[in-house]
Amino acid sequence: MDGLYTILAAVISATATITSVWLTRKIIHRKKRDAIVDETIQNANVYTALEYLLGESGGDRAYIMEFHNGEHYFSGRGQQKFSCTYEVVKSGISAEFGNSQNHRISNFHHYISEVVNDGSFAYSKIADIPDTAFKALLKDKGVASIFNVPLKTLNGKVIGILGVDYVKSSHLFKEGTLEFMRRQARIMTGYLL
Repeated sequence: MDGLYTILAAVISATATITSVWLTRKIIHRKKRDAIVDETIQNANVYTALEYLLGESGGDRAYIMEFHNGEHYFSGRGQQKFSCTYEVVKSGISAEFGNSQNHRISNFHHYISEVVNDGSFAYSKIADIPDTAFKALLKDKGVASIFNVPLKTLNGKVIGILGVDYVKSSHLFKEGTLEFMRRQARIMTGYLL
Protein backbone atom coordinates (compact mmCIF):
# COMPACT_ATOMS: atom_id res chain seq x y z
CA MET A 1 0.00 0.00 0.00
CA ASP A 2 2.89 2.38 0.79
CA GLY A 3 4.30 1.77 -2.67
CA LEU A 4 0.97 2.71 -4.22
CA TYR A 5 0.86 6.01 -2.27
CA THR A 6 4.44 6.78 -3.33
CA ILE A 7 3.60 6.16 -6.99
CA LEU A 8 0.37 8.17 -6.70
CA ALA A 9 2.25 11.08 -5.02
CA ALA A 10 4.90 10.98 -7.76
CA VAL A 11 2.24 11.08 -10.50
CA ILE A 12 0.39 13.96 -8.81
CA SER A 13 3.68 15.85 -8.29
CA ALA A 14 4.73 15.31 -11.91
CA THR A 15 1.30 16.41 -13.18
CA ALA A 16 1.43 19.54 -11.00
CA THR A 17 4.94 20.36 -12.26
CA ILE A 18 3.99 19.91 -15.90
CA THR A 19 0.83 21.98 -15.44
CA SER A 20 2.78 24.70 -13.65
CA VAL A 21 5.42 24.88 -16.38
CA TRP A 22 2.74 24.97 -19.08
CA LEU A 23 0.81 27.77 -17.32
CA THR A 24 3.98 29.78 -16.71
CA ARG A 25 4.92 29.57 -20.39
CA LYS A 26 1.40 30.56 -21.38
CA ILE A 27 1.45 33.59 -19.05
CA ILE A 28 4.92 34.70 -20.22
CA HIS A 29 3.85 34.37 -23.87
CA ARG A 30 0.72 36.43 -23.16
CA LYS A 31 2.76 39.14 -21.39
CA LYS A 32 5.12 39.38 -24.36
CA ARG A 33 2.16 39.69 -26.73
CA ASP A 34 0.52 42.28 -24.49
CA ALA A 35 3.73 44.33 -24.38
CA ILE A 36 3.75 44.46 -28.17
CA VAL A 37 0.06 45.40 -28.25
CA ASP A 38 0.69 48.10 -25.61
CA GLU A 39 3.62 49.46 -27.65
CA THR A 40 1.48 49.55 -30.79
CA ILE A 41 -1.28 51.47 -28.99
CA GLN A 42 1.28 53.89 -27.52
CA ASN A 43 2.79 54.52 -30.95
CA ALA A 44 -0.63 55.10 -32.48
CA ASN A 45 -1.41 57.68 -29.78
CA VAL A 46 1.88 59.51 -30.35
CA TYR A 47 1.39 59.63 -34.12
CA THR A 48 -2.20 60.83 -33.72
CA ALA A 49 -1.01 63.60 -31.39
CA LEU A 50 1.78 64.58 -33.82
CA GLU A 51 -0.67 64.75 -36.72
CA TYR A 52 -2.96 66.95 -34.62
CA LEU A 53 0.02 69.19 -33.77
CA LEU A 54 0.98 69.41 -37.44
CA GLY A 55 -2.54 70.38 -38.46
CA GLU A 56 -3.04 72.97 -35.71
CA SER A 57 0.39 74.57 -36.11
CA GLY A 58 0.35 74.72 -39.90
CA GLY A 59 3.82 73.15 -39.89
CA ASP A 60 5.29 70.80 -42.46
CA ARG A 61 7.09 68.34 -40.16
CA ALA A 62 6.42 67.39 -36.52
CA TYR A 63 8.68 65.12 -34.51
CA ILE A 64 9.91 63.89 -31.17
CA MET A 65 13.59 63.66 -30.33
CA GLU A 66 14.40 61.55 -27.26
CA PHE A 67 17.57 61.66 -25.17
CA HIS A 68 19.46 58.42 -24.64
CA ASN A 69 22.87 57.06 -23.73
CA GLY A 70 25.25 56.27 -26.52
CA GLU A 71 28.57 54.52 -26.30
CA HIS A 72 31.20 55.33 -23.69
CA TYR A 73 34.34 57.43 -23.96
CA PHE A 74 37.68 55.88 -22.95
CA SER A 75 37.33 57.75 -19.66
CA GLY A 76 34.24 55.63 -18.93
CA ARG A 77 31.89 58.62 -19.13
CA GLY A 78 28.77 57.96 -21.19
CA GLN A 79 28.07 59.79 -24.41
CA GLN A 80 24.75 61.58 -24.15
CA LYS A 81 22.81 61.57 -27.41
CA PHE A 82 19.42 62.35 -28.90
CA SER A 83 17.53 60.72 -31.75
CA CYS A 84 14.30 61.21 -33.65
CA THR A 85 11.89 58.51 -32.47
CA TYR A 86 8.64 59.75 -34.05
CA GLU A 87 7.97 61.94 -37.09
CA VAL A 88 5.07 62.93 -39.32
CA VAL A 89 5.34 65.04 -42.46
CA LYS A 90 2.96 66.67 -44.90
CA SER A 91 2.81 65.42 -48.45
CA GLY A 92 5.84 66.53 -50.46
CA ILE A 93 8.02 67.08 -47.36
CA SER A 94 11.01 64.82 -46.72
CA ALA A 95 11.01 62.61 -43.65
CA GLU A 96 14.25 63.29 -41.79
CA PHE A 97 14.15 60.76 -38.95
CA GLY A 98 16.77 58.61 -40.68
CA ASN A 99 19.16 61.57 -40.69
CA SER A 100 18.36 62.44 -37.07
CA GLN A 101 19.84 59.54 -35.15
CA ASN A 102 22.54 59.47 -32.46
CA HIS A 103 23.35 63.18 -32.42
CA ARG A 104 25.81 63.94 -29.63
CA ILE A 105 24.48 66.55 -27.25
CA SER A 106 27.96 68.05 -27.00
CA ASN A 107 27.86 68.91 -30.73
CA PHE A 108 24.64 70.88 -30.29
CA HIS A 109 25.23 72.34 -26.84
CA HIS A 110 23.76 75.80 -27.59
CA TYR A 111 20.60 74.36 -29.12
CA ILE A 112 20.00 71.86 -26.29
CA SER A 113 20.81 74.51 -23.70
CA GLU A 114 18.27 76.94 -25.15
CA VAL A 115 15.52 74.31 -25.33
CA VAL A 116 16.15 73.03 -21.80
CA ASN A 117 17.04 76.25 -19.97
CA ASP A 118 14.79 78.74 -21.79
CA GLY A 119 11.91 76.31 -22.32
CA SER A 120 11.77 76.71 -26.08
CA PHE A 121 13.77 77.10 -29.27
CA ALA A 122 11.80 79.19 -31.75
CA TYR A 123 13.11 80.98 -34.82
CA SER A 124 10.99 82.35 -37.65
CA LYS A 125 14.16 82.58 -39.75
CA ILE A 126 16.87 79.99 -39.27
CA ALA A 127 19.42 82.58 -40.40
CA ASP A 128 18.92 84.15 -36.94
CA ILE A 129 20.07 80.99 -35.11
CA PRO A 130 23.43 81.66 -33.44
CA ASP A 131 24.46 77.95 -33.22
CA THR A 132 26.29 77.45 -36.53
CA ALA A 133 26.38 73.64 -36.35
CA PHE A 134 22.68 73.34 -35.65
CA LYS A 135 21.83 75.97 -38.30
CA ALA A 136 23.76 73.89 -40.89
CA LEU A 137 21.86 70.76 -39.86
CA LEU A 138 18.54 72.56 -40.28
CA LYS A 139 19.55 73.93 -43.70
CA ASP A 140 20.33 70.37 -44.82
CA LYS A 141 16.79 69.40 -43.81
CA GLY A 142 15.29 72.35 -45.69
CA VAL A 143 13.95 74.05 -42.55
CA ALA A 144 12.85 77.69 -42.90
CA SER A 145 11.36 78.12 -39.38
CA ILE A 146 11.44 75.96 -36.26
CA PHE A 147 9.63 75.69 -32.93
CA ASN A 148 10.84 73.22 -30.26
CA VAL A 149 9.92 72.69 -26.61
CA PRO A 150 11.24 70.20 -24.06
CA LEU A 151 9.38 67.04 -23.13
CA LYS A 152 9.38 66.86 -19.33
CA THR A 153 8.19 64.32 -16.79
CA LEU A 154 5.95 65.46 -13.95
CA ASN A 155 8.99 65.88 -11.71
CA GLY A 156 10.69 68.13 -14.29
CA LYS A 157 13.16 65.67 -15.84
CA VAL A 158 13.74 66.48 -19.52
CA ILE A 159 13.41 63.32 -21.63
CA GLY A 160 13.26 64.78 -25.11
CA ILE A 161 12.17 67.52 -27.47
CA LEU A 162 8.92 68.12 -29.33
CA GLY A 163 9.36 70.03 -32.56
CA VAL A 164 7.64 71.51 -35.57
CA ASP A 165 9.51 72.53 -38.72
CA TYR A 166 8.24 74.85 -41.43
CA VAL A 167 9.84 73.90 -44.73
CA LYS A 168 7.80 75.42 -47.53
CA SER A 169 8.14 78.96 -46.17
CA SER A 170 9.08 80.93 -43.08
CA HIS A 171 6.47 81.18 -40.36
CA LEU A 172 5.74 83.98 -37.91
CA PHE A 173 4.66 82.51 -34.59
CA LYS A 174 1.44 83.84 -33.07
CA GLU A 175 0.93 84.71 -29.45
CA GLY A 176 -0.11 81.54 -27.64
CA THR A 177 2.10 79.23 -29.72
CA LEU A 178 4.43 78.57 -26.79
CA GLU A 179 1.57 77.60 -24.46
CA PHE A 180 0.03 75.40 -27.18
CA MET A 181 3.36 73.62 -27.75
CA ARG A 182 3.90 73.12 -24.01
CA ARG A 183 0.41 71.65 -23.65
CA GLN A 184 1.07 69.24 -26.51
CA ALA A 185 4.43 68.33 -24.97
CA ARG A 186 2.72 67.39 -21.68
CA ILE A 187 0.25 65.16 -23.55
CA MET A 188 2.95 63.44 -25.58
CA THR A 189 5.20 62.91 -22.57
CA GLY A 190 2.31 61.00 -21.01
CA TYR A 191 2.21 58.69 -24.02
CA LEU A 192 5.98 58.12 -23.91
CA LEU A 193 6.17 57.12 -20.26
